[in-house]
Amino acid sequence: MKRNKATVLAFAEKCKNILASNWQGSLNTIKADAKGSKGNIHTSKVKYIVRRGQPYLWVPESDLHNVNTIIDERGSFAVTSPFPGPLGVLLKSLKKLPARIALSGDVLPLKEDKAKSLAEKLQEVILSEQKAINEFTYTVSGVLSSSVSSTSRSDNLQELVGDNERYTVYRFKTRSCTFVDGHGRHF
Repeated sequence: MKRNKATVLAFAEKCKNILASNWQGSLNTIKADAKGSKGNIHTSKVKYIVRRGQPYLWVPESDLHNVNTIIDERGSFAVTSPFPGPLGVLLKSLKKLPARIALSGDVLPLKEDKAKSLAEKLQEVILSEQKAINEFTYTVSGVLSSSVSSTSRSDNLQELVGDNERYTVYRFKTRSCTFVDGHGRHF
């Protein structure tokens, strides 16, 4: 199907919005063994932020992705539109899945000084979001905090700057992006 420039830009904007609205996604890398990459895939959920249009991934140091990317840096990253618990359950019961994106590209480790600088930016983002939430009206704040099973994006990202777990930070250098709508059609 041939698409015009406006349609392509609309899908690019949808991809960007989904990526910017979430904080976690599924990273897929090719499993490595003593003979190199084999084609089996390792998948795990990782947290991320978007900076200057690029996703930066925080991968726990104990995760197999850290070994896989040394052998083969190719990977894919899938992110869905975030829906709070009850709304997500309702949409699933209606067989309407959230829109999602699939990125393919290279998973590139950051040097330690760049990772530290990015962690400082992450702390600024968290503080900015928390300040904005605190400044909302009482009604808006109530809606944002009404879900018992859901925490805010900034609360989830706060784990990354704590001392509980160590992470390796990667830049996901995107080569392609596929948008999948709620009916499973991809663009």
